[in-house]
Amino acid sequence: MGMSRGKSRRARRTPPVGSAFVLMLATLSVALLAGCGGSDESATVGQKATNDKVAVTVNSVKTYSQITTEDGDVLTMKSPDDVYVVADLTIRNLQDVAHQIDLENVRLVTSDGDYWSGDGGQSVVDFPDEFKALTARTLGPGKQTRGMVGHGVPIGTELKSVTYVADPDIEISLDGMTVAAPPVKKSPKVGQTAKAGGLAFTVDSMTYPSALTSGAWTTTAKSGDKLVLFNVTVKNLDRTPSYKVDPLSVAIVDTKRTRWGSFNRSARGLAESEQLPIKSLRPGAKVSGKVVISVPKNAKLKTVRFESGVLGPPLECRVTN
Repeated sequence: MGMSRGKSRRARRTPPVGSAFVLMLATLSVALLAGCGGSDESATVGQKATNDKVAVTVNSVKTYSQITTEDGDVLTMKSPDDVYVVADLTIRNLQDVAHQIDLENVRLVTSDGDYWSGDGGQSVVDFPDEFKALTARTLGPGKQTRGMVGHGVPIGTELKSVTYVADPDIEISLDGMTVAAPPVKKSPKVGQTAKAGGLAFTVDSMTYPSALTSGAWTTTAKSGDKLVLFNVTVKNLDRTPSYKVDPLSVAIVDTKRTRWGSFNRSARGLAESEQLPIKSLRPGAKVSGKVVISVPKNAKLKTVRFESGVLGPPLECRVTN
């Protein structure tokens, strides 16, 4: 893509992210796009745009205030004025020779001509499995690839297009999309189902037993604590090839955002046949069982969280003391 007056301006720093993870933020470069060649065919999100070399479809462009790692940690942008913007693209090579995918050529363009371009040089190890990164690669004749690129973008930014630099450039219009934080949705309560990240999680019931006894074994809370017993159901909606359920993934979060997790995989006072098992679930399969967690007696419980990766807020259900 050519630059106005043949000069490039100094790159502007991308908004920083939280210390828990390094986003594959594209380096924010600044360029005036006047005079750039356009694609033979214009398109919007969900439509295919082509030149004589490449076809590009932007499947979606979504914003997130939170992203949850596979370990259940919740990531946010360092500045509350920024959000994550994730674009999902499909790129097909229309030529009879190989085409090189270069992430520098995938650009998120603002209405004033600035753009973010993905260089692929940042680590995405903390991003959830739901994030399928677009990677730099050689694409054979007639082959296609699909993947995502992520950016940290200030709220209120007006986006013009996703542009793929390919001589002539392919531009997918975003119709002046204004970046905004997604609405905050209230978590479902006990007996209802939370769905995210290809999974469904239900807290079927919640009780506060003084002790749990199974055979010769009895489980009690330590001094100053109380036991919380949950019966939960986990269903794999569409995670492939399978998803491994672990009772240690169930945790309680209190109103101070303190996390309280299962103290072991099998409370001996809880019969093994009743416990949530360690089990791999194929898509469509589900499993139910009980989990016991010890929390301080004065803890004000807020949610039960199933710690799994989500492009968005964590998978959790509301509870009350």
